[in-house]
Amino acid sequence: MKIDNKIILVLVAAVGIYAIFLFTSDFNIVSEKISNFKISYLPLILSFVSASWIPIFIKWHVLLKNCEIDIPLTKSISVFLSGSAFTTITPGQVGALIKSQILKTSSNIPRTRTVPIIVMENVYELVGVILASIIGIIILGMDFYLIIIAILALAVIFFFMFYRPASEIFFKQITKTRFFSKYVDNMSEFHTIVQKSTNVKAATVCIVLGVTYWFIISTAAYYVLIAFDINVLDYLTVLAIYTTSILLGAISFIPAGIGVTEGSIAGLFTLNGIDVSTALILSVMIRVLTLWFSVSVGFIALKFTGGFSFKQDY
Repeated sequence: MKIDNKIILVLVAAVGIYAIFLFTSDFNIVSEKISNFKISYLPLILSFVSASWIPIFIKWHVLLKNCEIDIPLTKSISVFLSGSAFTTITPGQVGALIKSQILKTSSNIPRTRTVPIIVMENVYELVGVILASIIGIIILGMDFYLIIIAILALAVIFFFMFYRPASEIFFKQITKTRFFSKYVDNMSEFHTIVQKSTNVKAATVCIVLGVTYWFIISTAAYYVLIAFDINVLDYLTVLAIYTTSILLGAISFIPAGIGVTEGSIAGLFTLNGIDVSTALILSVMIRVLTLWFSVSVGFIALKFTGGFSFKQDY
């Protein structure tokens, strides 16, 4: 199945799930609440969403520079944005590998050099959301064992990142799979790039940038509530709900966590005093203005990077 067909399926699934979410509530109530959305907040919300790309772009560019891959800044930005088209709406964010294909096609940079960078980029994003969710779990006053689980998850990730024998076994198993085997034909180079991407300086910078991203994007989610005149939750609580829900969606391994993330957001909003109908609308609006806005920008960027000029199975 080609990636464009997969994207169509994801989009259809998203529309279907959002329709179910909204129509489980009274249609008149849904219409009334949506009409109460203050459109004047839309530029502010989208500005925060756009600003959230800055730290993760810097992370991407830092990883490229750290591995001695030098491309013009404007090209780096366009390739980075192109990845947004597929990164979040494919299982395990494997769609991000389109950035590797674009760099190979346009700059003749071997995929074996860029694939490990993209893998580490996603690992750092996972670390960022776990750290942000730990803050969220503490703020929400959830069961202490959830914090323990999150810390253990971080410990496992760091173990495979920084203990070379473990990382070599892990990546060797991954690259044996049919999917990754076409991207990696030199394990030695793969491990060298992973090592460069996980030195103390690079790791510290990337983790800080990853956490910063979640704080900024959560601000956009918070202002969605303000746009609906909902003031019962403060920013830190919204941060907690949003990051925890994103993490739950990620571990479901469903593309974009569709259904799981929205359901988690709505459920946690309800537990924090927002009625069910409003919570469902908020969850859909937050996802449309954060996830799907980013995906739309990604597809626009693909036009300029030539991403539509080739077909690639993922």
